[in-house]
Amino acid sequence: MSDLPQDEPRLRTLERYLLVQLAAVRQAIQQIQDGPPRGHTDTTPRWCIQWRFAPQGQPRRGIVHRADCWMADGEKLNGAQVNHERSKPGRSLEPCDQCRPEAPRADSA
Repeated sequence: MSDLPQDEPRLRTLERYLLVQLAAVRQAIQQIQDGPPRGHTDTTPRWCIQWRFAPQGQPRRGIVHRADCWMADGEKLNGAQVNHERSKPGRSLEPCDQCRPEAPRADSA
């Protein structure tokens, strides 16, 4: 016994819904295959910087975590923000030993 409706109008409605869903899935697959558009910048927060205490006059040191790291503490940042912090004079960033984040690409500005 089928769970589908037995009348044509409801079957046509179901057919239309499934065609719309199929089109959305095919579009998502195509976007993945094509990759991000040129000039696209990723603004998704994927990292967090945990700043260490540094005496005055010493370089500011921080640990970069993945945003989902259990040790992450602080504001979640995207790649451009992490690269901006890294480029500031007197700053030193190192990766977390626990989550081992991949460094954001330099072109994610």
